[in-house]
Amino acid sequence: MYLKQCCDVLEQKGLKVAFIESASSGHLSAQFSIYKNSGAEILLGGLVSYDPSIKIKILGINPQLIEKYTAESAEVTTEMAIKGKKLFDQADFIVSCTGLLKHGGSESEQKPVGTFYICIYYAADIYNFQYFIEGTPQEKLQQLTELVAKELLNLMS
Repeated sequence: MYLKQCCDVLEQKGLKVAFIESASSGHLSAQFSIYKNSGAEILLGGLVSYDPSIKIKILGINPQLIEKYTAESAEVTTEMAIKGKKLFDQADFIVSCTGLLKHGGSESEQKPVGTFYICIYYAADIYNFQYFIEGTPQEKLQQLTELVAKELLNLMS
């Protein structure tokens, strides 16, 4: 299980993470906070920016970026991570997440439900990931959490 291993490594290295979440609706923050000692030691905080208005008003995302690429896109996810670093400047890692957990977003043939975008801001570098995850919404969130943990572990090694 990557999540437990990731939390342990973050704690051992004294690193902090913050999440800027949309599709995952706070699930990542919750999962990274539940391990013994890990919550207080590794999780700095998070922001759920599910609605585009929060991305615009709180994070300062340019509305034209959302209009051009949609709220669930690599471009917006990257901007969320960059803006998130300003909110959580003490975090070593900023993880932003957008995507299509269920029907109702910007889904299309090219971007079906189950498409997720992750951006990790670490050491002044940007790392982008795109995944397609199948299953129920809960199964997708569990898989997404493991994928984020795996990518964080890769960056720390």
